[in-house]
Amino acid sequence: MNVEATSYPLPKKRSYPWPQVLHTWILNRYLISELLPPLSMGLFLFSMALMLISIRDVLDVILLSGAPLLPIFKTLLCLFPPLLTVSLPIGCLLASMMVYGRLAEDRELTAMRAAGVSTMTLVIPSLFLGVCLTGLNLLWTSNVTPRALEIMKQARWEIVQKMTSISWLKPGQFTALQDDLAFYFTGASPGTNTIHDITIFKSSVSAGPSFFGDGGTSQEAANWTVSAPTASLNPDPSKGILKIILQNCISENLSPEKLSRVLVQEATISIDIGGRLAKMLSTFSREQKTWSDFRAEAEEARKRYEDLRFHLGFPEGTPHAEVVAEARRWMPIEEKTPGSCPLVGGMYDLHSVRASLDNYQVNTNRAQLRLAYPVATFLFMMIGTGLGLLTGRGNRTVSILITVGVLLFYYSVQKMAEGFSENLAMTRFFDPGYTVWAPNIILFLLGLVLLAVVSRH
Repeated sequence: MNVEATSYPLPKKRSYPWPQVLHTWILNRYLISELLPPLSMGLFLFSMALMLISIRDVLDVILLSGAPLLPIFKTLLCLFPPLLTVSLPIGCLLASMMVYGRLAEDRELTAMRAAGVSTMTLVIPSLFLGVCLTGLNLLWTSNVTPRALEIMKQARWEIVQKMTSISWLKPGQFTALQDDLAFYFTGASPGTNTIHDITIFKSSVSAGPSFFGDGGTSQEAANWTVSAPTASLNPDPSKGILKIILQNCISENLSPEKLSRVLVQEATISIDIGGRLAKMLSTFSREQKTWSDFRAEAEEARKRYEDLRFHLGFPEGTPHAEVVAEARRWMPIEEKTPGSCPLVGGMYDLHSVRASLDNYQVNTNRAQLRLAYPVATFLFMMIGTGLGLLTGRGNRTVSILITVGVLLFYYSVQKMAEGFSENLAMTRFFDPGYTVWAPNIILFLLGLVLLAVVSRH
């Protein structure tokens, strides 16, 4: 009996991509959820630290001014958006090192690799989160920060207009009422604004009020003191002025050449507390302008320099050091014979040659930093991921120490780059601001090296 064998084609092997995609999605979600808590913690801690450093000189005046809590709260709250640009990269570095270091330390990464997950697959969630946070940081810097600074400016004047307390003046301590006045008193009468044993020292910054001398040299002005047994403090909240009314005060010139002593029955010193507060906070606001504001100021400074260069007789493209040297050469001549230099503004224009170069380069660098800091968010996340995988340590102390080391390296390179850029502008030509990107480029190359080493392991 013949039996014919019949062959049937084997069924095609089926592929099931969805379980693999599902597992990858679960893994990515798990890693991102692990990154968010330490990122939030680092963001809050570093923002608070930066805020306290930024307003340490004016914090006592704000909190003890007697103003309502709402404008004080608005002022302090509006400080966070500008600081977030800097603190977000730091938080990313700390969070990525802690999470990937802990996963390596707990052998979770070993289990994932044993399941067939590649190292680059483990790194992708942190890099994706870094890209998203970089975009968020750019939008935050461009839109939220300018609005926060406007609100802070309005709240600042609300504090000035509603100041009712002078409790920020401490007995037994020297208080800088102005740049050129040091104020000291021993005590105050309870429940009143009367203080005792007042001494006011005139510093060498500038000439002072009329009873501090006749407007002589700064060295002579520094020898003037005013003392009084009693004085009353009268704040004027509507103008942001504190009036110090001295009774039976003695004005003394301690200079050996002009030794004198004058008794004044009553003298009033008006201290512009509102202006002092505005100056401190405006310095912070000025450093947090947008990219377009810095570029506009830089372009204005460049046009100013080009106009001065032209009137000094130098063609376009002349090294800046030659123009600055020519301006210095004219300074003693202009001082002896006013109107002799080719610049219409005289000494003011001669000094403006160097000042315009400095203003251009400083504002150009700050404009580039408005972009470099947000981009550093991704770079710090990449560096932290690589360091966490290599060290295999998720300890918080170790992560913070490594973070501090990376920050010191980053900002040291940045400051050196800024100094090189400004020196280049003073000697040869303008730097478009590319130099300040040097720390970002170094971090990017370092991150690529770390990820390459991790993938090989």
